[in-house]
Amino acid sequence: MLSLTPHTKEGFAHTGFRYQLDAHLYQVRRLNEMAGACRWTWNHFLRFREEAYLAARAAGGTLMPGAFSYVSNARELTRLRKLIPWLRDADSVGLQQTLRDLDGAFARFFAGEAGYPQPRHYGDDRYRVCGKASFAVDGDWVRLPKLGWVRFRKSRDLPAGGRIMNVTVSREAAHWFVSFCVEHALSAAVAPAGAPVGLDLGVTQSIAFSDDTEPFQMPVPDDTEAKFLRRLARQVSRKKQGSARRRKAVERLARRKAYHARRVRDAAHKLTTKLATTRSEIHVEDLRLRNMTASAAGTVVEPGKNVGQKAGLNRSLLAQAHGQTVRLLAYKCERSGARLIFKNPAHTSQECAECHHIAPENRPSQSVFRCVKCGHTDNADHNAARVVLMRPAAGQAVAVRRGKRKTTRKGRSPDEARTHPRDRVAYPLGSTGIPANAAKAA
Repeated sequence: MLSLTPHTKEGFAHTGFRYQLDAHLYQVRRLNEMAGACRWTWNHFLRFREEAYLAARAAGGTLMPGAFSYVSNARELTRLRKLIPWLRDADSVGLQQTLRDLDGAFARFFAGEAGYPQPRHYGDDRYRVCGKASFAVDGDWVRLPKLGWVRFRKSRDLPAGGRIMNVTVSREAAHWFVSFCVEHALSAAVAPAGAPVGLDLGVTQSIAFSDDTEPFQMPVPDDTEAKFLRRLARQVSRKKQGSARRRKAVERLARRKAYHARRVRDAAHKLTTKLATTRSEIHVEDLRLRNMTASAAGTVVEPGKNVGQKAGLNRSLLAQAHGQTVRLLAYKCERSGARLIFKNPAHTSQECAECHHIAPENRPSQSVFRCVKCGHTDNADHNAARVVLMRPAAGQAVAVRRGKRKTTRKGRSPDEARTHPRDRVAYPLGSTGIPANAAKAA
């Protein structure tokens, strides 16, 4: 997967090149141990920070600024590595990078750019190493700390003259992958000469275009494949917790889901590359997918309606991977010189592309659009794509990237900027009112 980071030098980009590892059994065991140590480090310091914060509140005070910075956490990690043998066997660079990730997650949380950092659960296996002494690449071989040389499937070459910044190892289903973050020079971007196009993101038709281009359909699981996935899920639920048969059933289900995810990701890459290199302007709806796919269950006092139907619609919408498609378009347009323009998505399916009359009656069915004012008839998705193309961009995000969310917490110290969600529920404290594990930290 490719990505562009905002911290690159002018004319340079950071691109990720991902390959599958061909690791031996003993290397896979070491990878599992290393990923488990990094996951434990993340959860331990996340919990330690929470308990220290609650202990300080219970004592009527606050944490000092920088009390849980990366430097203080790294100092505590050094002490823990002397006490815990299996933690000492793990690579120190990977553990330190995990602490940097945690520190960055809290920084984004306090700045209002992301939610509160969540614990990493079993199966979230990934870690990163950096530094010239930590790794080396030679052809289709990579040397990783505590592991030695491991072969990977080199499906494409790395950029000539590029500099590898770091290496990330992750697991997807039953396979391990290695990703190289390469800093390389970009060629001068020249905007493509193709005509502008509007995109309508939907479910029945994944992406409809404003011109005569055929609608694009993501390779999402069809009815037969969805039935097979449900069958695998039932097999998991019928196995005993902790048994070997349940573990094998979970692996079968994970492999199948990863296969479908790779198909969708590959199709999204091919489509976005074609659009970014052939179209001068790409107009898309500025969808809020998180709000659109929220549950309709409601509350006990006010239960929701049509919960099952809404859940099915949410699954179908998320399966189209529209968020991934827009993210890929964003950085590819920036590199190719094309413009990605976000438009207001309100009532695009009810507005006539000819007379711009808006009415729910304009769409008598899912696929048919018939304007009640001028009589214009068209496919509903094609008409919506034309509306997206013609709508003005005033007040919308007319850029490759959306701006950061505004925050009203300016002028307050990071440790006091936001109350932890767990403060809203009863939290068991010791006899002194301070958690035992956090008494020393307070």
